[in-house]
Amino acid sequence: MKTTCDFCKTEYSLDRMPNVPVKCAVCGHVWTPRRSLRQNSVLKFIAALTAFAAACIFSFVVIVGFQNDKSRQKPLVASINEKDVHVIVDEKGNNRIFVSGNITNNTDDIYGLPNIIIISHDASGNVLSRQTFIPPVTLLDSRTTVTFNHVLTVDPTNVKRISVELKEIK
Repeated sequence: MKTTCDFCKTEYSLDRMPNVPVKCAVCGHVWTPRRSLRQNSVLKFIAALTAFAAACIFSFVVIVGFQNDKSRQKPLVASINEKDVHVIVDEKGNNRIFVSGNITNNTDDIYGLPNIIIISHDASGNVLSRQTFIPPVTLLDSRTTVTFNHVLTVDPTNVKRISVELKEIK
């Protein structure tokens, strides 16, 4: 066992811990050595269990935070209702494409809506036109959806697919 002089900090190695005061050979200080506390295996187990629980809680918080960050990266999602895309005839007799869709706020926050971009594609996937328009509302409350409608000015003859994007706010 080891003991240390309280005054000069000289260390001594002993075979066993004495129950009586001892005198330092260097400075002459007298002190009573204290028995070191033995580490209990139950305490080690509790400490390990506590550390494991803390690691689990930390991991959970990090994962949930990461998922929340992902929803914040794309808080607004725009989609088109395929059944609500059809050809109409305008007041001049021209065929036009009527498009209806939704914008959904997937977060618990209110978001300002950016402009909506409707993209028409041909059979090969090439972009025929990109038309930007203002959304029907300026703010979208948390966990809500708003519907939009738009008439494309592109000739529907070669249009095979319609997609939607939200204009990126910089």
